[in-house]
Amino acid sequence: MTDATAAAIDGWFAAQGDLDVERRGDAGWITVLRGERKRTIPVYLELGAHTLVVESFFMTAPDEHHAEVYALLLARNLRTYTLRFALYDTGDVMLVGVVPRHAVTADELDRTLGQLLAAADDAYWPAIRLGFGTYIEREQAWRSKVGIGRNPIT
Repeated sequence: MTDATAAAIDGWFAAQGDLDVERRGDAGWITVLRGERKRTIPVYLELGAHTLVVESFFMTAPDEHHAEVYALLLARNLRTYTLRFALYDTGDVMLVGVVPRHAVTADELDRTLGQLLAAADDAYWPAIRLGFGTYIEREQAWRSKVGIGRNPIT
């Protein structure tokens, strides 16, 4: 599928000098964005007949406070452009966006992937703190006991 939309996506990735990308067949791209709080943000783009779907794994299913974590992320959906937090059947959280194929341009890819980076980075620590608080407390107690500094997530 060598067409103008796929070429625009390839061109956008080529212009990102420090961003590695792997092609998956004729219509897929995998890359990893680098955040400040969520250090690695995997992204899969799949070009379909009518849309470009952007997916990113955000976090594994929380250990605790499920409803609070999901409510936090649902509220953040109100602030995102084309992306939404979504759940797999396992409870794992994804960021998913759909862009109409005719709207896929370099500017739109900048906007969408920039929003993905911002949404993942901004929501990560609050969601992790809520969903894994007991684990984080145990880890901090262990760090203190062995003389290691605090994990910045706390």
